[in-house]
Amino acid sequence: MKHEAILAGQELPRDPRVDVGFAVRVHCAAGDIGAEILNMSSDGFRLRTENPLQVGWVVTLEAAKQFPVKALICWACGQDAGGVFAEPVSL
Repeated sequence: MKHEAILAGQELPRDPRVDVGFAVRVHCAAGDIGAEILNMSSDGFRLRTENPLQVGWVVTLEAAKQFPVKALICWACGQDAGGVFAEPVSL
């Protein structure tokens, strides 16, 4: 699967990202965390959170009508993180 290659550090082509500014709740192992999705594609996203996330966490993002969706956190650096959606989303 695509997320396994990303976690293994492999470079894969990805769909173009669209800058957004969606407020979301991240439901994860640390509880519910407020966040903002900074950009996204049909396959993945970058977000900034109130509290740091951990690589490998399976999370649920909850916001507008298209959410909640499950995702996997693939990278994290401080309060910024990125991940892939379990299923592609329509933009």
